[in-house]
Amino acid sequence: MNPPDDRDFPELVEALLEGELDEAGRVRLAAILRDSPERCAELSRHLVLGHALSRLRPDRDDSEFAADTAAHIARIAGEPPRAFPEKVTGRIVRLQVRRALAIAAVAALALLPALWLLRPGGRDTAETVAVLLRFDSDGSVLSEEEIHPGRRIEETQGLARMTFANGAVLAVEAPFRLTVESAMAVKLDAGRLNAWCPESAHGFRVDTPSASVVDLGTSFGVAAGEDGHSEVMVLDGLVEVSRDTDTLRVEKGGAVAVDSPGKLREVAFTPTPFKNTWVLNHGILATRGAIVPADPDIPERVALMESDEHVLVIPERRSVPFDQPLRAQITRPGTLPGDFDGMGHILAPIPGKRLSSFLIRYDPVGTHPPDYFVRFEGEVTFDRPVLAIIAHRPALEASDPVFATASWDAEFRGIELNQLNNEPDSVTLSEDRRTVKVIFYAGASTDEVRVILEDP
Repeated sequence: MNPPDDRDFPELVEALLEGELDEAGRVRLAAILRDSPERCAELSRHLVLGHALSRLRPDRDDSEFAADTAAHIARIAGEPPRAFPEKVTGRIVRLQVRRALAIAAVAALALLPALWLLRPGGRDTAETVAVLLRFDSDGSVLSEEEIHPGRRIEETQGLARMTFANGAVLAVEAPFRLTVESAMAVKLDAGRLNAWCPESAHGFRVDTPSASVVDLGTSFGVAAGEDGHSEVMVLDGLVEVSRDTDTLRVEKGGAVAVDSPGKLREVAFTPTPFKNTWVLNHGILATRGAIVPADPDIPERVALMESDEHVLVIPERRSVPFDQPLRAQITRPGTLPGDFDGMGHILAPIPGKRLSSFLIRYDPVGTHPPDYFVRFEGEVTFDRPVLAIIAHRPALEASDPVFATASWDAEFRGIELNQLNNEPDSVTLSEDRRTVKVIFYAGASTDEVRVILEDP
């Protein structure tokens, strides 16, 4: 199939910027943008008023708008010609800031409806790079907001999470000050965040006042202090940390710190301060009763965590392609035993669907006598629907190669539905498919289930 002919794209953009685009040109440009995401991104990056319009709010006065516009035009003027077709770039870079600012004042109202018409879904569709959710201490969503480039966010309490269109997920703990600079970059002036970046978001950048962090792998934490001190903890994958000409590549289990002024230096890997953001980043909204989230660490160590006092929620792999059959004991709302007979049900693969998994596990430290039993009851609520729950050892072991992040030997796995001296273990999936409740009668053995979630 031949690529669409869009050789007239630079001329159409130039006409748009000059206010000379007629109806036929508008229809032609709209067709190009609909057929080419690359052209959409190109126009979005280089349209003179892009950043200023994305930050325009009813509560801002004209002087504030003018200042933003002037700063943006100054940045555009310094871009190399290769960043955009030579003809359009040459036109833009020849514009003087004063002249462009005058154009902006007149064009602001005129261009806004034109841009709305050019993209299906309107202005928000064209400029939204992320969706921000704010949460209270119980994991309930307080507000939802679409985020455009240049949006500055300041919070004094609570947790927030941004899901970017490219798949990157950032969880941030207040107090923090953060600016979303683009779909691939944020600036953290102060606060603590955890970032997870799939392949589609590799290269995502987090800047702090003293360092720049570029994702080359998967999961990392960044903290920025009011005094200019920054720390980076790599929980999985690889990142590149830079300060001026000083650059370090940091693998999972590694950490670096830097002061302002100062040089990058390796420090001890202590990810515990990132627990709240790490948990939210994985999609755990709340836990109750005996269930608590595992502590943040590299995946291989998280998978082997033990506790005498709690049932742990252990994140496993995420964004796993659903490309092979899945055997599970719970595939809809209800309770095992009771609504389910304990037999396995086969779920057929769904092309394009991706999954994440969690273990809900009681694994005591050391060993206990065979007649030692403790009753644990609790629940965990996730941010997305549960597809299935695996509760028996054969099915757990069959799914290990797909979801497990470490291998380990256990004499007992799964739950027990026929116990001599206790009631059966039970697992319940709520009607909205987001909350899993367990009752474990556990002691010397390991009780666990694997929860499979549907990713967006």
